[in-house]
Amino acid sequence: MFGTADLAVYDRGGRLTAIAEIKNKLGTSTEWAAQTRRNMLDHGRSYSADFFLIVTPDRLYVWKGADTEPVETPPTYEADTQPGFGSYLESAGLDGRHLSNDAFELLVSAWLGDVIWSEETAGEREDDQDWLAKSGFRRALKGGRVEFEAAV
Repeated sequence: MFGTADLAVYDRGGRLTAIAEIKNKLGTSTEWAAQTRRNMLDHGRSYSADFFLIVTPDRLYVWKGADTEPVETPPTYEADTQPGFGSYLESAGLDGRHLSNDAFELLVSAWLGDVIWSEETAGEREDDQDWLAKSGFRRALKGGRVEFEAAV
């Protein structure tokens, strides 16, 4: 078992579909993300979900269907968070570089909630990130739910 996930996302049938680890750290890299995930797995924190995310204020790292062996595996997808998070920060008058851990976790959960309940498909919005459609992430989460500090 993984233990506790910052955010766990279940599909409409109640199956664990994605785990999101929230790291309020700027200036990360693909190598940092791969090492962080490997360290988590190396310390007995495995998971059984189609998607594993490490989310930072400026980068999003996504593994799809990745093995849970503790090896440094690069993310399947990597994206800038500005297209996804920018509107949330702007409407709240916040600076993404100066968010508390709790505020950042709430922002990510709001974004995931919007992905879950969005009626839009890839390409319908200018700010839609291509990986949402390519990976099947949007389709897999449709109609599901997000849980905080979930035991998975």
